[in-house]
Amino acid sequence: MSNKVVALVAGACLFVSTPLAATAEQTVAHARSRIPEISAERGEVLDRAFRELIEEHGVITAGVGVIRNAELVWTGYYGEQRPGVSASGTTQFDVASVTKTVATETILRLVDKGKIDLDEPMAKYWLEEDIADDARSAEITPRMALTHSTGFPNWRFIDENDSWRFNPDLPLRFLFDPGTSYGYSGEGFEYVARFVERKLNKSFESLVIDEVFAPVGIVAASLSRREANFENIVRAIDSEGRFNGHYCRPGGAACRAEGEWSAADDLRIAVPDHARLMIAVMNGSGYSDRISADRDRVQVEKWNEPDSVLVLCEHLPAEKCPTRQGYGLGWNVAEYRDYKILSHGGSDFSEAAQTYFYTDSKDGILIFLNAPNEKAIAMMPYAIELLDPGSAITPRYTYW
Repeated sequence: MSNKVVALVAGACLFVSTPLAATAEQTVAHARSRIPEISAERGEVLDRAFRELIEEHGVITAGVGVIRNAELVWTGYYGEQRPGVSASGTTQFDVASVTKTVATETILRLVDKGKIDLDEPMAKYWLEEDIADDARSAEITPRMALTHSTGFPNWRFIDENDSWRFNPDLPLRFLFDPGTSYGYSGEGFEYVARFVERKLNKSFESLVIDEVFAPVGIVAASLSRREANFENIVRAIDSEGRFNGHYCRPGGAACRAEGEWSAADDLRIAVPDHARLMIAVMNGSGYSDRISADRDRVQVEKWNEPDSVLVLCEHLPAEKCPTRQGYGLGWNVAEYRDYKILSHGGSDFSEAAQTYFYTDSKDGILIFLNAPNEKAIAMMPYAIELLDPGSAITPRYTYW
């Protein structure tokens, strides 16, 4: 990190304190906030710092947002959406696994309406042939999918026994007994989405639109590949500097078909629209307080998962270390005495995304970076520290 950016980061932190002339009411409000207020002066400092960061790290496009007290108070857009077109509030970013938060929100709203149950076996409505002869297939439930405890691998085509190589011939399989442990799994989210489709006789993408996008007011987003939307989304560049096409992976891998969706990946969404989703989650909009509380509690712990644990306590002062951490329903959860952090990130060959919020203050940040993954990951800790100095999330990216 250059000395210039270090100076800008330091400058960005100078505007954290409450002005001497603040009223008592303002002082109390500030005490409740966990993310610094963004004055006009601090906003200018952040703009300069982010411009320097994307240049230094070779990030093509960046979109960032700050939420305070459940209100989007600041956004920044840097770089180009595509050659000759600057990024803006309508630019849709590939957020990879952050897609799971949209899938989760859809499912929880259906649970609230009584259309599905988190603890019903999915096999009655959806049973993949690959696991049909395994008695454990009768045990998996939507709750297990949302808490990453189905026992499925992350992706069936990744061979974890052969240096994690891609193998398209691998079947869906269990790596451990359902409900007994944590194992991050995109396959679990795909499975529960197919279950919902079969039980309700409606496409999962349509359910996302009807249950989440429309009620929340999300307009600049797509769960599936839509050629008509290509002009609105960032261009994914691989480590060789190539654009392989929208919804296409490097190395000659097949591209998504028109209309093909994923409940675990592939969401394209603009910063203001994703902020709307986060605010809805903060407020528990769309379902009961009981479901919100269930969502926010650690249901599967993962202290011994250094590659995926949210808060790396060994790199933080004691007060920054949570009492428990793991997965709630569709979100990473870090539990503290008086509040919780709910978080979800995304990481793919051409991007990195990070979103999180504090449950007590309803403050949060979202950072979407479009760049070859290593460059995006390298920039992420500096971006987090700019927006939320001293964040407990930063060491995770420093570790990576």
